[in-house]
Amino acid sequence: MLFLSKKEIPLIEIIPEGYVDIHSHLLPGIDDGVKTIYQSAYILEEFQKLGIKKIITTPHVMQEIWPNSSQTILQKLEELRSILPPLGVTKISLHASAEYMMDDLFYKLIKENDILPLHKNYILVEMSTFNAPINLNEILFEIKLAGYIPILAHPERYSFYHDDLKKYDELKESGFLFQLNLLSLSGYYGDKVKSFAKKMIEQNYIDFTGTDVHNYHQLGVLQKGFQPKIAQKISDLMSNNIVFS
Repeated sequence: MLFLSKKEIPLIEIIPEGYVDIHSHLLPGIDDGVKTIYQSAYILEEFQKLGIKKIITTPHVMQEIWPNSSQTILQKLEELRSILPPLGVTKISLHASAEYMMDDLFYKLIKENDILPLHKNYILVEMSTFNAPINLNEILFEIKLAGYIPILAHPERYSFYHDDLKKYDELKESGFLFQLNLLSLSGYYGDKVKSFAKKMIEQNYIDFTGTDVHNYHQLGVLQKGFQPKIAQKISDLMSNNIVFS
């Protein structure tokens, strides 16, 4: 697959067969993602048109702000699933997990085994964009003790690590896998994040990708696509998500 003649390669030309999106916010009204069930359905229909066969959507779980439980997430999932067939969204398989902020609530949920895995024993976790958890090593110990493999969401967005790649090496060595936001490569979060995302790809830090779509605007940005120089690398990386099929 060669992309030489276009300014931007549309997402539909980059998505590999069998791609599974493991990061999005498409359950309505329970976090900062979509607000209504019809907004969810529209975005899922657009994903279906792109050829995506499976979505594992991941609402935030964050103490005091979005303290979602497995029960609230699964209830919303069933509500959304029920409305999709009448709207013609029948060729996409919708599942739900969560994007767990590594805070005190997450620590409690891990201890109580109230966790929704992405697939098998993978779980999606995040940090604050301002700083890493003080008790990160303790949290990681509990994650491993519970038998989970943590995938760190959008490591390219943690600017407090940008000046020291050794921090990423330490995270990798301690057991984290890395999930890159495709939106980062579109420039959605700014040029610094975009540049750092490319650097992480070039140095083979990234294991998986995700859209992290919250709304129509982000969907539109993604659909426009990516610069030819990075398009092939993105497509190759996206192929790694086949493990979530």
